[in-house]
Amino acid sequence: MRVRAYRFRAYASKTTARVLETQLEAACRLYNTLLHAEQEEYERNKRTMSRNELRQLALDLRKRYKEFQALHSQVTQQVAERFYQARQRFLDGLANKPKKKKPHRYLSLVYPQSGWKLSDIREVGQGKNKKKRKARLYLSKIGFFTLILHRVFPESRVSQVCVKLHPSGKIHVIFVVEEAETLGQSSGEPKTAVGVDLGITRLATLSDGKCLENPKPLERSLERIRVLQSVKKKVSFEKLAQNKDKTR
Repeated sequence: MRVRAYRFRAYASKTTARVLETQLEAACRLYNTLLHAEQEEYERNKRTMSRNELRQLALDLRKRYKEFQALHSQVTQQVAERFYQARQRFLDGLANKPKKKKPHRYLSLVYPQSGWKLSDIREVGQGKNKKKRKARLYLSKIGFFTLILHRVFPESRVSQVCVKLHPSGKIHVIFVVEEAETLGQSSGEPKTAVGVDLGITRLATLSDGKCLENPKPLERSLERIRVLQSVKKKVSFEKLAQNKDKTR
């Protein structure tokens, strides 16, 4: 079983975008609260909390504090899972010790099993753009997003949905899909080998007799370069004439 991620651009209303920002801030505070609880547990009992203990603590904090109730229960557990994975990488010597996160560094929320729904999938565009599709994604506790689906993916095999808000304001949604390994994807030796001879007149000549012609990008761009140079030269002459008129 292998995992593949499909990322799509998402668009949301201003209200939905503000709700997403608010939930990211709440998730960041929950992460820092779990970090503080872990530090206190280690100082008192010289032990670390297990994955189940962290998840249960996150759910208890959600019930106790109103600011965390804005998060979906599955998202709350994923915040605990994120902290657990960061701590395990530290204990395994693969990363630095988990630190308190700042709100502008906590950029994504994960819906692992439920809390999301994809609907209203339809084709848009004309001609070459006909392959693109639009869809509406509903994320519980946040709202609706419009997705531009430029790739086809198995919707029934989605195991996680991640929504990410970039500092620039752009939103992306990542669908994590579990796919079975096929025989054609095995990492064995290739059945046939082909020799490649690189050249100047031709880009490459293969041992099976095939030839790859040189694309010659410079020659194909010369006409465009001439046009741009002539436009630049004309603009420079016009600026020079304007400067002369000003000095008079």
